[in-house]
Amino acid sequence: MIRCFLAIYPIDNALQNDIEKIKKDIRKLIIGKEVEKENLHITISFLGELNEKELEEKKIKIEETIRKLKRTTATLNRIKLIPSEKFIRVIAIDVSGIDNIVKEVEKNVGGDVKPPHITLFRVKKIINKNFLLNFCKNFKLEKSFEIKDLKLIKSTLTRDGPVYSVLQTYNLL
Repeated sequence: MIRCFLAIYPIDNALQNDIEKIKKDIRKLIIGKEVEKENLHITISFLGELNEKELEEKKIKIEETIRKLKRTTATLNRIKLIPSEKFIRVIAIDVSGIDNIVKEVEKNVGGDVKPPHITLFRVKKIINKNFLLNFCKNFKLEKSFEIKDLKLIKSTLTRDGPVYSVLQTYNLL
């Protein structure tokens, strides 16, 4: 079985550096598992555990879907607390501008599709919730970048965290 997802990966180097600065500020306010710089991505659809036959079928559906989609611009916006401010399990950056891609993938490929975001931390404990909420409320990034392709990623879980490898790249028009 192959654990995989469709994503915008990797994130542009300049954006990675901006994100690292944000993570540095948040790191002081929580205890949790940080997503490594090289693993930052925007999941379009988590496809789960697939056998070889299922994977080949998904590849065909992805190819058919992506070949109709144009390049677009994504914008990183505000910090998102998941599932809510009252019960924070994930800290992420909200992504806008790619709704068309997400809708088409959800309709034609399936999988577990969530609103687009970049996960920064999986939270175990919040050291100072008031500071965290205040930081998030006042934070605005507004950085944009072009989406040229999507990648089918194999995710191998290890004791040290996930290891990603690109199975296939799908170029947008």
